[in-house]
Amino acid sequence: MIKGYVLVFTTSSAFESEAILKDLGITIKLVPTPREFSSDCGISVYFECDSKDIITNALDGAKIEYEIKESKNEK
Repeated sequence: MIKGYVLVFTTSSAFESEAILKDLGITIKLVPTPREFSSDCGISVYFECDSKDIITNALDGAKIEYEIKESKNEK
């Protein structure tokens, strides 16, 4: 199981990412961006899934600018 954060550059991208990933059945939650990560937007999408490829394919297809940071700590 991979856990991490999708960092986006706008609030609207955060909400759009949330909807897209939720529709795919990925466990997600909108959260404040952790301090150790930098983001133009203060919101990121925490995720838990089996493969990052699902996320990258979905967000690339929606033309959302993002960066994925894997979590080293359990949430």
